Amino acid sequence: MLFIYNPMAGKEQIKNKLSDIVQIFCKSGFEITIFATQGPEDATNIVQERGEEYDYIVCSGGDGTMNEVATGYMNITKKPICGYIPAGTVNDFASSLKIPKIMKKAAQLITQGSVFRCDLGQFNDRYFTYVCGFGAFTEVSYQTPQEWKNALGKAAYFIEALKHIAEIKAHHMKIIYDGNEIEDNFILGLVSNSVSVAGYKAYSKMNIMMDDGKFEALFIKEIHNPLELQAALNGLMSKKFDSDRMLQFSSSEIKIICDDEVQWTLDGEDGGLCKEVTMKNHQYALPILCDKSVSAQVSHRAAKKAEEVEEK
Repeated sequence: MLFIYNPMAGKEQIKNKLSDIVQIFCKSGFEITIFATQGPEDATNIVQERGEEYDYIVCSGGDGTMNEVATGYMNITKKPICGYIPAGTVNDFASSLKIPKIMKKAAQLITQGSVFRCDLGQFNDRYFTYVCGFGAFTEVSYQTPQEWKNALGKAAYFIEALKHIAEIKAHHMKIIYDGNEIEDNFILGLVSNSVSVAGYKAYSKMNIMMDDGKFEALFIKEIHNPLELQAALNGLMSKKFDSDRMLQFSSSEIKIICDDEVQWTLDGEDGGLCKEVTMKNHQYALPILCDKSVSAQVSHRAAKKAEEVEEK
């Protein structure tokens, strides 16, 4: 096993848990190489350089660390089984896969869980595990100081968000997907492969699958008055995206053309400024260990599909 961890993630809690985690793996018969990241892209580089030498690659950190590992996976041919021990502030990707927040339990899951082949998203020449987005509040995650995240947890994101409410800017965009073309001004866009974004379970009332080869997309159009703002907020709270200020759809490929450069975020990290982006879903790209109930759902769907084929 190659065990990659980010010593600065979350409240630096892994410093007190590292020995327990390593013991859990050793008791299960793993021979472990430990690698502590020192800066950006370290996790990606070690996976690309040495990943194919291992049977398992396990990472511990926030969603940004998991993003780096997943990016490394997309650049190697032989893909080891992946494991994730969340140690960040929010950990949306882990929540969607029912990976425990308690680090020792997450480590035990890696020794006992089932492999789930999860989709990964491509954003131009970069990748994301669960979300890419722009606009209102999406910049908050990577702009929030690490010290705030460590001390305040989720509250840090909302404190930072309040500072930027007056700065919300609409972007004129053309959104192309599945033969459809929508042109309008938008203040928020989220393209996700997850039931949770920034701790908010946007799609909890929908049957979201992380291995169906499709993204869930949600865009909010420019708000002109308090009534439109309230309608959009009501839609977000009720998870009924029926407001005329909202655009929601599923697709395996999305292209967006903007009049100006738009700041994007990928899995809570800086995604750069782009005028044109293409997002593609890579189905079954990441073999990751997760709760058995997640893989059981896959087996159930496969059996049901086989029954339908047989009936036809």
